[in-house]
Amino acid sequence: MTHPIVRITFDTNVCNVLHDPDKWPTLVAPEDARKIRAAISGGRIVGFVSEATLFIECLSFPDKLTYLAVAGTPAPRPVPDPKMVAIFEDLASIGMELLHAPLIGGEKFAESFSWAKDEVYPIEERQKRFSDFVHPLPRHAPLKAYGKSLLANQPPVPSRPVVQTGPTSISVPLQQDWAIAIKREWDNSPSGRKAVEKVCRPVIGEWCDGLIVGSHVGYGNDIFCTADQGKGAGGNSLLHHTNRTTLANQGIKIMTPHDLVQHLGL
Repeated sequence: MTHPIVRITFDTNVCNVLHDPDKWPTLVAPEDARKIRAAISGGRIVGFVSEATLFIECLSFPDKLTYLAVAGTPAPRPVPDPKMVAIFEDLASIGMELLHAPLIGGEKFAESFSWAKDEVYPIEERQKRFSDFVHPLPRHAPLKAYGKSLLANQPPVPSRPVVQTGPTSISVPLQQDWAIAIKREWDNSPSGRKAVEKVCRPVIGEWCDGLIVGSHVGYGNDIFCTADQGKGAGGNSLLHHTNRTTLANQGIKIMTPHDLVQHLGL
C-alpha cells in the first residue's frame, strides 16, 4: 500500500529525541521516536527543522546575546556548540531540511544545513506567509524595549563605518543598539546577570517559537510536531494550550510525537 508523503515541521524539543530516542523517555516514548526517525529516513515523512531551532539549541545564552549584538554587521559570529551541531548534522543525514526563519531583517543563523526547497509555494509567497504570521507577534519588541532602557544609562553606541564592497556597491551595517546595550549589561555587570537572563531568556524563547511556527506556515507544511503540551508557558505564549484553537483556525495542525505515530499508522 502506498502512503502519501507528509511534510512535518519538528519543534525544538522533538529534534533531540529524533537524534537519541532514549533521551527523554518521560517526554517522548522511545519507540515513537524510533518510528518517526525511521519514517523520515525511509521517505514516508519529509522532515523539517526551523532555522530558529538551531539558534535556540546551538548557542549558549551568552552567545545568543553576542550574536544579536553583531547581527546585521560583518563582525564575527559566536561559534555554535559542536555537540549540538553534531545532533543537527545527524538529522540532516537522514534527510531533514532547514526552514528559513530570519531573526532580524534578512539575517540567517545557519548556512551548513540543506535549505528546504519552495515546493508548496513560490519563494515570494512563502516569505509573505511567514511575514504575515510573525509580524503581529511581539517578536523581539520586548527585548528592544529592555535594551533601550539600558542604553539610557550607557554611553551611545558608536556608529559603524560604511564598507565599500565593490566598485559601485557599499555595505551599510544594520547594528542593533538595543542588543549591544544588553550585551554590555551582561559583560559589565556580572552581579546583575541573573536579572538580565530572567528578562531575556523567556523573551528569546517566545520570539523563536513565533519564528519556528512562522517558518512552518510559510512553507505550507502539513503538521507541526511538538512534545510541548503548552501547559508550562504563560497564557500569552504562542504555544500555550489555550491558544491551540486559534492556531488550528489558522490552518496549523499540531500533534505530539505519539499523536503523529497514531495518525500516520507508523
